[in-house]
Amino acid sequence: MMRLVFWLNSLSPHQLPYIAELMNDDRVDAVDVIVGESISDTRRLMGWETQLSVELNHCDIYINPNKMTIDVLLGKRAHDSVHLFSGIRGFSFVYKAFCASLKYDVKRGLITERPNTFAFGLANGKPLWLHKIRFWIQDRKYIPYIHYIFAIGEECADYYCSISKRWKVIPFAYCTAIPNLRDFDVMGGAIFVGSLSKRKNVRLLLKNVIKIRIDIVGDGPQRKTLEHMTAKLQLTNVHFLGYQKNSDIPLIMASHDVLVLPSIYDGWGAVVNEALMNGLYVICSDKCGAKDLLGDIRCGLIFKSGDSKDLARCFDYVCENIQEIRENRQFRLQWADNHIGGRIIAKYMVDCLTGLDVCPLWKQI
Repeated sequence: MMRLVFWLNSLSPHQLPYIAELMNDDRVDAVDVIVGESISDTRRLMGWETQLSVELNHCDIYINPNKMTIDVLLGKRAHDSVHLFSGIRGFSFVYKAFCASLKYDVKRGLITERPNTFAFGLANGKPLWLHKIRFWIQDRKYIPYIHYIFAIGEECADYYCSISKRWKVIPFAYCTAIPNLRDFDVMGGAIFVGSLSKRKNVRLLLKNVIKIRIDIVGDGPQRKTLEHMTAKLQLTNVHFLGYQKNSDIPLIMASHDVLVLPSIYDGWGAVVNEALMNGLYVICSDKCGAKDLLGDIRCGLIFKSGDSKDLARCFDYVCENIQEIRENRQFRLQWADNHIGGRIIAKYMVDCLTGLDVCPLWKQI
């Protein structure tokens, strides 16, 4: 039997759905979730709520535990426990716990995205080689203590494979809860959900929304600029909805046909998971890790980041095939449940930890 221990910065709705399913696997008999805080101030301002999106009745949860409790959790069942950390240095609480774990003979893994290369408005403003140099200076000494890398996105897996062969790199993905929706009306059109920042590149989106209605959910430093651009271009089919409660997003999202994520850079982009879980078609830039989920054209299209003509091509496809896209909504709902649902990701994680050679289901058409 296996005990899994998660050291996270907060109770993230992008990981809890699969963590909640782990105790349903006969190979796991204990799951501990230890976080520095229930939710960050930044996410609270974005409409995220403190209540859990899934039930964690069979997991033990610890919020900002003291040093004594951390030591107890690290020493407990050391021989059959796997401790999984949200990166190394990204979050102070997680880093301190990781360093404390080095005193114990336990197996460790990281659940992490590729280093963020976005800077100065460019996807590669802080090149990956700079991150590698920093890793070799700061963190090379930790390589012998890390057994697994659960790499969020294909580029992340490539990055960690290039650093060392001593750890097992496992392709991984974020996971969102299945929405509990019954009756809702589909009014159609497209939706963007996220921060209104340069990195999300909503400006490119506004240059292409001529034939389709689009609702923009979120707020951020570029909102006024984008609203001014919308007025200047006389885009009467664009609506800014501001921040919405995280619990209200599924219903808002489900009333649309298409989600668009035009990011210049996104380590993953869990909003793509949410869209597919709601049956939406997805248009996503090739700089988003979540493009891994769009191998089937019935799920969505990928365009070259920053390429207005390529994004226009995707919108043209949607307009020309809107009836077929609507008819395939049930296909996307079933595909999401069977390829990126919580029970699927949980089983995949345990399979990998027990040494089985398995292919990620989300990469299977």
